[in-house]
Amino acid sequence: MTPSSVARLKALVAVIVWGASFPSAKVAVGEVSFTTLIWLRFGSGLLVLFLFLAIRGKIRLLPLREAVTFAALGFLGVFFHNSIQAYALQTVSAGMSGLIIAANPIAIALLGSLLLSEPLGKGKIAGILLAACGVLVIISRGNISVFLQREYSFGELVMVLSVFSWGFFSVLSRKALQRTSPELGMTYALTFGWLFSIIPFLVNGGLAELPSVSAKAWANILFLGIFCSALAYLFWYDALQVLPASEVGVFLYVNPVVAVIISALFLGESVSTSMLFGGAMVFSGVWCVNSLSRMQEKRRKRA
Repeated sequence: MTPSSVARLKALVAVIVWGASFPSAKVAVGEVSFTTLIWLRFGSGLLVLFLFLAIRGKIRLLPLREAVTFAALGFLGVFFHNSIQAYALQTVSAGMSGLIIAANPIAIALLGSLLLSEPLGKGKIAGILLAACGVLVIISRGNISVFLQREYSFGELVMVLSVFSWGFFSVLSRKALQRTSPELGMTYALTFGWLFSIIPFLVNGGLAELPSVSAKAWANILFLGIFCSALAYLFWYDALQVLPASEVGVFLYVNPVVAVIISALFLGESVSTSMLFGGAMVFSGVWCVNSLSRMQEKRRKRA
């Protein structure tokens, strides 16, 4: 496999894991505050990343300028982004969360074009919009008009803010990773993100919550920390180092499809024809964007 193919596979694995994060976070915030969830989630993920680097002998100090960069990224993409998502999940349904998060690839593509001068051809734009329409079909169960017939809550507006925080995090991370390896950069970002979460955790009485956390909640917290944070964030950084931000971002459209599959397999929820049709649109859009990228790679090599 080429480096680009491996990067695409890692991006896909990351979003598949993230597809299961919303149900897990919903369970966890049912027992603990969102500030406690963030502290526990990234603390457990950080332990895994440090162990990974220690085994590979890659733990080292970064120059001050790079450390400051990843401190800022840790605040934006780890602490702030996940804090506002966890806060919003206290009142926002999983379905509406999936709809709002579906705007992530569009935000990443636009920011990548504006900040990194990444080319956005008509084919890529068409693929991104096709996948976006597929997500709308899945979440609305084929009746898109439902989104125009309701009022939106403050929690849903907060979830919209998380779209832009993740877009800036992904685009700015791609630039930072030109100088730093993904595993070391992610470890620093996660470390600073976890450090930023300590004060809200203590101020909101997080220590008093720990003794009453059930085994079910702990299982979900550890899943969020080890798989959704350490593993998925690391794979996302690996992909961003190799591929344009817009191409990596389009994989986020797979999230709602994964959520539907998980709900059908483990929660016994039915899968409608509209969901299957929407899923096909999502994968067609992702395939379109990545196929065009591969064609462009081949042309550059021949030139």
